[in-house]
Amino acid sequence: MPQRVTLDAMIPREDFARESNQVAVNLFSDFPISHLDQNSPYIKLIRKPDFQRETNHWTPEQLATFIASFVDAEVIPSLILWHSPTYIFVIDGGHRISALRAWVNDDYGDGPISFSFYNGEIPNEQKKIASRARSLIEQRVGRFSKLRDMAAASAAPEPIRRRATVLLTRALALQWIQGNAAAAETSFFKINSQGTPLDETEEMLIKNRRKPIAIGARAILRSGSGHKYWSSFSEENRGKIEDVSKNFYNYVFKPEAEKPVRTLDVPIGGSVAPIDALSLLIDFITIAGTRALHPKPISGYDDDLTGEATVEVLHNSLKIIERITGNSPASLGLHPAVYFYNERGRYSRFLFLGMISLIVEKIRNNDHVFFRDFAKARGPLEEFLIENKSLVTNILQNLSKKQRILKIKSLFDYLIDQFSQSYQVSPESAITHIGLSVRIFDVKVGQSSPTITDETKSMLFIRDALSKAIKCPLCSGLIDPLKSMSYDHIQRVKDGGGGDLENVQMVHHYCNSIKN
Repeated sequence: MPQRVTLDAMIPREDFARESNQVAVNLFSDFPISHLDQNSPYIKLIRKPDFQRETNHWTPEQLATFIASFVDAEVIPSLILWHSPTYIFVIDGGHRISALRAWVNDDYGDGPISFSFYNGEIPNEQKKIASRARSLIEQRVGRFSKLRDMAAASAAPEPIRRRATVLLTRALALQWIQGNAAAAETSFFKINSQGTPLDETEEMLIKNRRKPIAIGARAILRSGSGHKYWSSFSEENRGKIEDVSKNFYNYVFKPEAEKPVRTLDVPIGGSVAPIDALSLLIDFITIAGTRALHPKPISGYDDDLTGEATVEVLHNSLKIIERITGNSPASLGLHPAVYFYNERGRYSRFLFLGMISLIVEKIRNNDHVFFRDFAKARGPLEEFLIENKSLVTNILQNLSKKQRILKIKSLFDYLIDQFSQSYQVSPESAITHIGLSVRIFDVKVGQSSPTITDETKSMLFIRDALSKAIKCPLCSGLIDPLKSMSYDHIQRVKDGGGGDLENVQMVHHYCNSIKN
């Protein structure tokens, strides 16, 4: 997947709904780059609609090409703006303005503007892509501040002075939308439907932007920072949303995923790439955010006008996360490298959501026996999953997207039931149980090149590291010591056991809580 530069902090968002009228006077007839300076009064008026997707669809190469086009006086489409009583909204041209502002302020998602916007929570991957963009732009064009100073330097080479002169004299052309907020919103969707097509997740979020699941997913993704889609709620509910989101983010997306895999301390939610992460979070909150037996889709919720519904779905979802990781007494401490990653070190949202669906179902049914059965089954279950990682990958590839979560849930349920009764389970029987042909039986990856790829490195590390990982002596399942681990007295304190080294062992929290 191409790396995309995150420029979402360059233009703040605002809600169209608060801007019902249009002002007849246009502030300016064109848009010089000086408007983008941090101290410019104009940049303080510029906003993008709150439903606009994140400004993160350009690669470093596209960013560098656009900035070079600007200083080389090549044709650039007009910006389209709408003037409300309070702000100037960018109807079309958000990426163009953001790219130029990033260049002017040397902030490609990792600078002071972004740092403030995200309350200091900038993922390492975002920083790496920003660094690549900066390096590429400085190679092709130069740093904005240096090029600006070259305009008056007679000793500067002619091509550089020409670019510097363009920098000081060129302005982007403007068009203005006439009409009220409804007309501006209609224009926005018509114009943007003709550009880069909306991803399914982006379209879903735009249509359901005021639903609690959408607000909750966006809050979690940025750890309660970035644009606050919950800003209209009471101070109490805003605080609750931000606190839960930070906890949720830390559980699910930390530490950040890296390639190749060099540690078993991998995030249970995979990458924080916005589209992938939002898609995962929407599905997760849909499954885990309600106590109802039959969860509603995102569109089935009413718009959340107070924040109460968002707080509820976030709290319900966090409780489920705390059943699979963390240090609560009920935490199963599932090792993500065993349950949620394939043999190549790639994260599988379907393995994660399948297990989540099973756990949610058992909790709603008050099925306490299931969790005890899981502890009994855990040792052989994890051996099966580790041994057959590539088989599980092939199973997923042979299922449609609509089937994957339910089939993986059924697979986990079957394996836990069988292993808890000490039955032997063959790969063929597991495949047959979920209704697939044994013809998809495990296919190993062949060697096609002498080059040692990142994928091969990840496979090697996962294979060897899992074979040496710490196991819980109570269930024989693998322990994830950095996320979820308890210390247990082998001989109970009430029976005279002490806290010395010989009488202490590392176990899962849940195993410790049910120990006789």
